[in-house]
Amino acid sequence: MLIGSCLTLLLASFTAFARNSEKAQGEVLRLHILPHSDSSEDQNLKEQLRDFIIAGTKNSFADAQTLDEAMQIAAINLAEIEKKAQTFISAQGYDYEVVAELVNMHFTTRVYENITMPAGNYAALRVTIGEGAGRNWWCVVFPPLCLPAVTTVSSSEVYFSPEVSEIIETDGKIEVRFKVYEWWLRVFG
Repeated sequence: MLIGSCLTLLLASFTAFARNSEKAQGEVLRLHILPHSDSSEDQNLKEQLRDFIIAGTKNSFADAQTLDEAMQIAAINLAEIEKKAQTFISAQGYDYEVVAELVNMHFTTRVYENITMPAGNYAALRVTIGEGAGRNWWCVVFPPLCLPAVTTVSSSEVYFSPEVSEIIETDGKIEVRFKVYEWWLRVFG
């Protein structure tokens, strides 16, 4: 009976965690940049493009209050983002094609300073440079958690509900719960 009670409590806790993780997924638009390759040159180019895109879009999402609004803003500006990114890459002396698109994709658990985003499917503004075969880079453009914005935010509660903030704020015990959630998604999702 004790084992059954423990399993029931564990399952109830896991279910609440999964529900809040899904809620976080519905409140976030990620910026995802895929470089041509893992060469140091291409990784450096990825970082330069990252800074260029963040600087160019930081005010674009300022008026968005919801993920839907952020997605509409991204969709309206998608062709311009792609064109400016292509011009930037060409100005750096590369002939890689650049593709910008809005996607819904799976991300594993990611730690970004004091915030941990749980694994799951998220909306993303994905920018692919050339083959897109290198180590990627990501951040959250809505709500605005990309650098430098994240350095001025002491708490995720500025942008998220208390339930979601509790899930994404990093502390020692959350990582284990995310691993269980990732396993659950792989097996049953």
